[in-house]
Amino acid sequence: MMRLFCKECTMSLRIQKLEVLLQGGRLPYNHPIYPEVVAEYKSRMAGYRGEKSLVFHLSMLPDEKYYIFHGIRLLYHGYYFQIDYLILCSAFALVLEVKNISGELKFEKDFNQTTCKKNGNEERIKNPVLQAKLQAKKLKGWLKEHNCTEIPIHYIVVNSNEKTTITSSSGNEQITRHICNSEDLIDKIDQIANFNKQEKLDSKEMKRIKRLLLAKHTPENPDILKQFNLSPSELLPGVKCPICIYVPMNLHHGTWCCPKCKLKSKTAHIPTINDYFLLVKPSITNAELRELLQIDSTSIASKFLTSMKLPFTGTYRNRVYHQPPNNQK
Repeated sequence: MMRLFCKECTMSLRIQKLEVLLQGGRLPYNHPIYPEVVAEYKSRMAGYRGEKSLVFHLSMLPDEKYYIFHGIRLLYHGYYFQIDYLILCSAFALVLEVKNISGELKFEKDFNQTTCKKNGNEERIKNPVLQAKLQAKKLKGWLKEHNCTEIPIHYIVVNSNEKTTITSSSGNEQITRHICNSEDLIDKIDQIANFNKQEKLDSKEMKRIKRLLLAKHTPENPDILKQFNLSPSELLPGVKCPICIYVPMNLHHGTWCCPKCKLKSKTAHIPTINDYFLLVKPSITNAELRELLQIDSTSIASKFLTSMKLPFTGTYRNRVYHQPPNNQK
């Protein structure tokens, strides 16, 4: 039996890193770059929520017919391209570009431009239909490059925001027929299926393409500190309280104590170490850990690292501990 979601909708590493900076309490509130990081986080989260909202609609598709991949990122001609949702069946493939933009979207034919009007302000944005069309073109080239059977590749821009209105100039059917609201998505897919009834892929080729897509998928792992021109020294050190988010907790006889909410924990340092792996680098030394946790004891730092069963390289004195592979997705 086929599995509908071959790659489920999950939060990107970029958003996870932004969350650690903001909600993890690592970036001081009064840092000059803080508002810019907040704006980036809100924008990325809006996009993710839009993509997540489609899971409900897409789950209505029959398991025995479709493969669905979220956020597939592939290398083609030296550059990566990423597809919000890729839907694959034996007769065709469908690229979905998901937009969660509030306001009024207007597609103008004469100048082939798209504008968004919100709170009385109008600005030009990238044409999402042309974006989806380009992704479909790249996917077609990628499949050909990997000797896959040629199939029709369609593309749709899905508006996931219920409050958004979409307008278009007359005679702009080449654009509007590639747009739908999320509640109309299944009907749109059914329409495409009705026009593409001839099977191009047998079960074996379908499974081969599925394995190939999953094997070649390369998650984006951005250097978020570099993006905002931040150095590790600008981040707040210390163990974060998991309840009130206060930094730093104090270590007393092997137990972390929060001076604000009085929480006590034996393992509060683990999320802090994982935050370090996510934001700074995928390895850490004993000295770096002591600076991070704001402790002086070499033996306690060593105990923390060994108890996490982290992979390591080097001798005891020069040992480097590494981020576990399952934390690098």
